[in-house]
Amino acid sequence: MIIALFCMLFCVSCISSQVQKMKNHMHKEFIAKVGAVYEETPDDNPCAGSEIYLTLLFDKKQVYVTEKEISSCDKETTKEIGTFDWELKDNKEIAIDFIPQKVQGTYAENLFLELLDKQLVGRIKHVNGQIVEYIFKEKN
Repeated sequence: MIIALFCMLFCVSCISSQVQKMKNHMHKEFIAKVGAVYEETPDDNPCAGSEIYLTLLFDKKQVYVTEKEISSCDKETTKEIGTFDWELKDNKEIAIDFIPQKVQGTYAENLFLELLDKQLVGRIKHVNGQIVEYIFKEKN
């Protein structure tokens, strides 16, 4: 009984420690431009392109992930990827327990996150094998 109570208190203190390190990121939406799509058209179509953004919204135990596509005509389409458990590791890596079926084919599929100098930094391995770094900024 005492051991179980100790384990529970230890787990709560670990979660509290995570929350303290991430307190500036809680309940705020963070966004990074992670891609762009441009279509060739036979005419001069100003709406033939779009930019793709990955958004993250953290609470104490879970992160809500969406992908937003904004056309050059400001039409916004949002794809809800899902809500996943997360954990801040000692090395400042943010481990997200992604469900492979939900993230497949999205920019979250190969996402690696870190908390560096209070900045949320993401790295995505793209289809061509290139790893690109993104800074997630608080959405106003």
